[in-house]
Amino acid sequence: MGTDGYQIGAFARPWTAFGWEDFLAGAAGAGYEYIGFMRHQEAEVLPGISAEKVAAINASLVRHGVKPTTDLPLHHTTRCPLHLGPDEAVREAFAHLDAMAAVGVRYYMSCGTPDEALYETLYTVFREAAAYGETLGVKVTLKSHGGIGAKCLDLVRVVERVDHENFGIYYDPGNVIYYTGGDPLENLADVAPHVVGVCVKDETGGKEGNVEIEPGTGDVDFPAVFDTLRAGGFDTGPVMVECLGRGELAGVNERAAKVRGLLDIWLA
Repeated sequence: MGTDGYQIGAFARPWTAFGWEDFLAGAAGAGYEYIGFMRHQEAEVLPGISAEKVAAINASLVRHGVKPTTDLPLHHTTRCPLHLGPDEAVREAFAHLDAMAAVGVRYYMSCGTPDEALYETLYTVFREAAAYGETLGVKVTLKSHGGIGAKCLDLVRVVERVDHENFGIYYDPGNVIYYTGGDPLENLADVAPHVVGVCVKDETGGKEGNVEIEPGTGDVDFPAVFDTLRAGGFDTGPVMVECLGRGELAGVNERAAKVRGLLDIWLA
């Protein structure tokens, strides 16, 4: 079926050493039509974001001809105060959703938590955020990131516990290797029907190895990952490059273009 239906883009992460405009120009120049907010301090989408900041971000996206897909607002307890209880955590999640909707983000991507004592609170946050996000047109998702969402069957369990149609999985095969040392294809067919987005991230070196590499050069079998996901129903949604390795701007841009070409092959 090719790439029709997929929102192929790049996260800001590989360009965090450079300016926001450098990121947008690099992503657009490499052929990506979509971008994701991640780790770029010039354009953080935080609760209470000013109207002026929203206008500036939106203008920059229009200027470079790219559209936003995803933001990473919930990273353990640093961006959502799970340790303060469900009421406070839900309020913070709602505030993030409001901010994201203002800049056109359509996927709220959580990294979950590694603290089992906070799992029940997080289920509540996901359920409430999914309901509220639905009113804003923002899908709430959990990213493969160890802890509560370490392996595929863990992700399935979270989906079952949250039990809301506006909640799904943002699959990250590189993180499965990084956090567990396991095979990203193991039980992937079980979670595939719940996958609504994919982080294109490779990994080498086994558990806690290296993810700051160019996709296609590590241990993730991307063609097999995408074949399995497509067979499970993932035929539309964001496919976002998260890591490209570090280095000079020209090198990052060059690798971005190379991976963009590979995605046409992997998704063919």
